Amino acid sequence: MNKLYEVIIKEYGYDEPVFTKELKKRIDMSDEALRQNVKRLSDIGDLIKVKNGIYYLPRASNILKKPRVNIDKVIRRRYIKPIDKNVIGYISGTNFANQLGLTSQTASVPTIVTNEAGRLEYEVTFGKKVVKLKKPRIKINDQNYKLLQVLDLLNDYDRVSEIPLEKGSSLIKKYLQNSNITISELNQHLKKYPRKTLENVIEMELYNELA
Repeated sequence: MNKLYEVIIKEYGYDEPVFTKELKKRIDMSDEALRQNVKRLSDIGDLIKVKNGIYYLPRASNILKKPRVNIDKVIRRRYIKPIDKNVIGYISGTNFANQLGLTSQTASVPTIVTNEAGRLEYEVTFGKKVVKLKKPRIKINDQNYKLLQVLDLLNDYDRVSEIPLEKGSSLIKKYLQNSNITISELNQHLKKYPRKTLENVIEMELYNELA
């Protein structure tokens, strides 16, 4: 069995997003050898290309049916939570407000704030799915992503929420439960946001929750 194929099965499994960028760190192989092996597996159908640098192993019984990897999973692994790594991004905008129950609306083009964004704001396409990427105000990690997600929400609250902040604040506070956010951290992060974000933080009495 091909050495690269064995590594992919062991580390990822079938129908899971496989990023060549990650593979370089998981296998002792030169860049050229990796490219040749990826091409060889792709040519014989053992490895299916989703997009440049992104592949997956189809289950043998499904090859003739031309299966497709879950695109949402590809996007999550690429921009939000890579396998075996820290959080690097989060859903923002209307779709996050919808997750919290603040609106019944959803955006056809979801917004993801991610450390992987190379520019301030732009769109990428995966098959037929379009995603808007935004650069974070502060580098995202496991500890701060929920706070940054909420601060982004509060900055755009009037635009993305269907209910007033007075009623929506309880849903936001519930989301932040067990996040271990300190007042000091909140103040540090707020320095990167417009004044209206601070005003909404004060209105929803978030400081009282952290005191």
